[in-house]
Amino acid sequence: MQVTDLEVYGITDGQRIKTPQQPWRKTPEWNKKYLETLTEEIVSFKPCCEMGLSEVRILMLGPVGMGKSSFYNTINSVFKGRISQSAPCGISANGITIAYTPYEVKVRSGATLNFRLCDTRGLEVPQGLDILECNYLLHGNIPDHYEFNPAASFCPDNPGFVHLPKVAEKIHCVLFVLDAASVSDMQPKLVEKMQIFQRLVNRKGIPQAVLLTKVDLVCQDVESNTSNVFTSKNIEAAVNKVSGLLGLPRNNILPVKNYENEIELDDNISILALLAMRQLLYFAEDYIQVLHNKLKVCNVSNKKLDKRES
Repeated sequence: MQVTDLEVYGITDGQRIKTPQQPWRKTPEWNKKYLETLTEEIVSFKPCCEMGLSEVRILMLGPVGMGKSSFYNTINSVFKGRISQSAPCGISANGITIAYTPYEVKVRSGATLNFRLCDTRGLEVPQGLDILECNYLLHGNIPDHYEFNPAASFCPDNPGFVHLPKVAEKIHCVLFVLDAASVSDMQPKLVEKMQIFQRLVNRKGIPQAVLLTKVDLVCQDVESNTSNVFTSKNIEAAVNKVSGLLGLPRNNILPVKNYENEIELDDNISILALLAMRQLLYFAEDYIQVLHNKLKVCNVSNKKLDKRES
């Protein structure tokens, strides 16, 4: 007998009790204390000071309407302690975001956290961000708040082109943002475009992850309680689907539910968002450490070369 979904029930005092599903991704118990722990870890994050970095940059890429700007608003809301909409978001045929915007996140005291979520125009076929513009973004050539021109790609002749970007101006992690409810219906050409971008990111050695948004739309249990996300078979299937499409490990696929209908914060929504944010900072931290090690090797090699020449 082949079974795709199995539910086990027990009978106690004449009542049917549903046995809890085993989580497909384990986390500590979700409560106020865990929310505080995640918050403190992100607030205390500091990039490698030996590289001269005060913050890391995480570039958000994805098709129009997937929730890139909404993810920033969600993270910002958690640290502001209220629902915030600092980044414009909504529904538009060609997307709301038209500029490269590195958003900062501040805590209630006004202190700025040591990362920026970089929003940019959406991926479309055949329009939207192209591969050359993506390369310039990754390398730090495109200035902050540059407004993309749909009729002409960004190039070195553009005013403001950063010819010698610093490490702080480059991208340290790439986040592809996809909608869990529509991942099975993605256009093959759009998937192909994302895979082309992935190859570029891989060549540069930059870590990448996928933010799987709108998880509440694919599972009623998650819609009623976000803490059910890691026991939901539907969410697990979506994670597996994306992992297969983009060739990434499953722990690089991060489900979230952005604040969209809510007017008050919800601890479970916040915990899920912070879990994703913390993982992104881990990826960026690892990448910077690799860069630092490479720089040390290059410096040692240059010193040896100088000694031979002298």
